[in-house]
Amino acid sequence: MGTLPLSRDDELRNQDEPFAIIPEAYDPTWEVKVRAYPDTLAYLLKLACGAPTSVAGDGVITDQGGTPVPTGATRHRWTAPFGPSGASPLTAQVDIAYSDQSTYFKAKGATVQQLDLSTPTQGGAQVHAQGPAAYLSRQSNPSLTPAYESLSIRPFMRSNLTLPTNLSGTGTTEDFTLSVHNPVATVRSLGAASKWADVVEKDNVGSIVVSGTIPKRQLDQDDVDALRNSTGFALLASWVSDTFVTGSYPYKFYFSASNAQYDAGDPDPLMNKRRHGHQLNWKSTTASTGSSVFEVVNATASYA
Repeated sequence: MGTLPLSRDDELRNQDEPFAIIPEAYDPTWEVKVRAYPDTLAYLLKLACGAPTSVAGDGVITDQGGTPVPTGATRHRWTAPFGPSGASPLTAQVDIAYSDQSTYFKAKGATVQQLDLSTPTQGGAQVHAQGPAAYLSRQSNPSLTPAYESLSIRPFMRSNLTLPTNLSGTGTTEDFTLSVHNPVATVRSLGAASKWADVVEKDNVGSIVVSGTIPKRQLDQDDVDALRNSTGFALLASWVSDTFVTGSYPYKFYFSASNAQYDAGDPDPLMNKRRHGHQLNWKSTTASTGSSVFEVVNATASYA
């Protein structure tokens, strides 16, 4: 709920017990953990990175894997530097329903500050999105009918993920995670009478950063050297679903980095065991534009 009451226990009133608190301000946050269904993933990416460039498939345009996108599918692409332009990020109004308890909330000015994607061995790919909101309070039953993605559409899974070798050598990739950090802030303007924030804006601490982890099962000297020398390498991760958008063309999600670099990580401690791996963190960087590209190909025509 983000309730920030005013405590007056520090006041000198000749009493040795806590004083009643009073409402002073509210600073709500929200988060959601869901499986990485194509439409859900694309919507959350929009909140984090701005509206994508969406192009209807025509059998001519291609996805990041080089395959033509057929009619009936749409390619949605986010290319760094991410939007929207100006001082304000994209925000959403969110209705939250605890239907069995007849309790309902409405959040306004909700935006994604952190989006994390993982693809564990079991459970399907997971998306965790969280961020601040300007307003969150109870409301009456909004009586909405959510449009859920069809159960016939499967979430992305570990078996759908392909990560080509990014450096020479013998290191084998054990896992891969992807994170988007979108610095945002909520502000209660001076002179505003409300206890809620009235402004949601891009924070002053930097641009949107795409990073992640890429631990290796086998310690390899090429990864050690790349970490030490800040060696850049191209990175392409692709999730190709078991479900088809149209015909034999499946739902797809791609992430590519033109210049990924290791920025932290240590080899496993040396001990009496048969295999030593390497824990590695990476970050997408560039000397120009277009450092990171996200792409979802699905049956949704637009996220405008």
